[in-house]
Amino acid sequence: MRLRTYAGAGTAILAVVLAGWASFAQPATAQPPEASPANIGSAGITPANVAPQAASAGGVVPKTGYEDVPAVEDCGLGKSQVRPQSLILTCADGNDLAKGLVWSKWSPSVAYARGVDTWNACVPYCAASKTWYSTAATFTLNKPVHTTRGWLFERLTVHIIGPAPRKMERFITFSEAPVVDA
Repeated sequence: MRLRTYAGAGTAILAVVLAGWASFAQPATAQPPEASPANIGSAGITPANVAPQAASAGGVVPKTGYEDVPAVEDCGLGKSQVRPQSLILTCADGNDLAKGLVWSKWSPSVAYARGVDTWNACVPYCAASKTWYSTAATFTLNKPVHTTRGWLFERLTVHIIGPAPRKMERFITFSEAPVVDA
């Protein structure tokens, strides 16, 4: 199960975060917009000294010496990945995504990326909504744990650095803990 923790208020719910979204961004499309390193640069993000992608196009760890660093499993499930290009942030409904991830560091203790946080406006409600918003963000993976599948990062922190709704939390922490350690 994935947890979403908020810095500060702690009791804010997604419905509170939704308030005021229309005032800061134009609706996107019926589908989450595609983010890419080119889009990130146009949003004023220019990562310095970005290391080349270590993973294959699918984000699966190749046998190239990265076996000793922690990987991440999207929603605590699936294949272990090093330097994935995207991650689902809200696993229960898929209404918040990290896209266009460009990793500047991936070490045994921490990994840093810049990218785009994309979320469903949930108007009139999430399942019926066709409006998506996005903004620039940084992403930090940490708290590696050893599992039978190797080392995996357990915590993902998102720091919103682009325009966002007034009531939206700027630091959001998600659990990436493996669902089953088999």
